[in-house]
Amino acid sequence: MLQPVGGRPPHVYWVRRIGLLVLVIVLVLLGSHACGAGADDGSARPQTDQSRPTVTATPSTSTSPGGATAVAASVPCRPTALRISVTSDATSYSRGVRPRFTAVVRNTGPACRFPTALASRTWRILSGTDEVWSTADCPRSPDGKRVRLKAGGQVTYVLPWDRFRSTSGCAVAGAPAQAGTYRLYVTIAGASAAPAVFHLAD
Repeated sequence: MLQPVGGRPPHVYWVRRIGLLVLVIVLVLLGSHACGAGADDGSARPQTDQSRPTVTATPSTSTSPGGATAVAASVPCRPTALRISVTSDATSYSRGVRPRFTAVVRNTGPACRFPTALASRTWRILSGTDEVWSTADCPRSPDGKRVRLKAGGQVTYVLPWDRFRSTSGCAVAGAPAQAGTYRLYVTIAGASAAPAVFHLAD
């Protein structure tokens, strides 16, 4: 096996063997990459919201047992099939304590393509008719892929607020929010949630 057999010099056969071995390795690596690229666990992995330098949002995903589907989703998620719930980590915040909000999006319809573009999500905080803070004031890219969200799957966003008003372009912070009652409205992928009510104390 190790001794080349034939009428040519031994190095010719060794070069051929090495070339064949390299070709086999390349084919194996290409096959593994193709299999990995085709995998889809049915969970949406949205981008991090960007509203202002001092405000961030952390998305996470989870799926319900038995919600997987073997058929790849090819249609966009319908807003009527998305259920959004919004909560705050407290009902009242003393001076200096920053509110932390959570929005959970659940797909009640069949598997679909969920948008991840920042422009597909809007967070607004109002006090009476006064819009105090909104991600719509900040530049938000409309670019972003759509990821597969299986039936029963859900996406969770977490957003802390620094208690300052937003300004056009969000280049600088606005005035501090005053004590009072506030409402948080969230719209994601065309679906809206009932507002979460909270209070800022002196």
